[in-house]
Amino acid sequence: MLEREWVSVTDPDDDHRRYTFDVSFLLSSYTCIYGAGCEGIHPGAQDPAIGCCLHGAYLNDDDDPKELERLAREELDPSTMQFHAKAVKKGVLTTDEDGEVLTRTVKGGCIFANRTGFEGGIGCALHHLAESRGEHHSTYKPTVCWQVPLHRTIDELTANDGDTLEVHTIAAYERGHWGEGGAEFGWWCLDDEVAFVGRHPVYRSMEVELRMMVGDAVYDELAEHLDVRRRQSGRITFLPLV
Repeated sequence: MLEREWVSVTDPDDDHRRYTFDVSFLLSSYTCIYGAGCEGIHPGAQDPAIGCCLHGAYLNDDDDPKELERLAREELDPSTMQFHAKAVKKGVLTTDEDGEVLTRTVKGGCIFANRTGFEGGIGCALHHLAESRGEHHSTYKPTVCWQVPLHRTIDELTANDGDTLEVHTIAAYERGHWGEGGAEFGWWCLDDEVAFVGRHPVYRSMEVELRMMVGDAVYDELAEHLDVRRRQSGRITFLPLV
């Protein structure tokens, strides 16, 4: 049975914060195949242009709801956002039955997701906005959107000195992380070999995202370790484990 490999890095700026990384995924050749074979999370039952944005994007504490609303009203327009009129009329955010804030869905997908045939281009209008300005898409997209398929969990443990040790685990976003219903998704990011065709390992292709998640010092130490580990690839089979 093949096992996943992990490595931990203590934050040089805070010895009570530790990051644990999924080496097997970060050294894999995963790349997003949106628009290049991904049929979305319900293959055959949705417009592939919606991708993994079927249910909208849940915001977290790092996201600014007012900024998302402003972007829709002031930075996007009908030529760049297919459902711009609905965004202006009703807003781009809503709340679920538990009071959690997420982007509104329209016709079976996130309000920012332009569909097949839209002249402004399929896919996330926020992503297109960033690209048109030469910026990284994380500048405008909700955190969960620019992090996928990376996933972070935070646990608090007791350190040797009795203080709290904060442990951040950065790993692949697997079905279990989606909670109830995750087992029913068509999760192309990790379940199919067709997504493991990138020219560069994940820790390099998603360098911007990782630096944002863990900081420059931790990323640099991680990358140095993975550069060496990559040259030792004969010792372990990196993902996909199929």
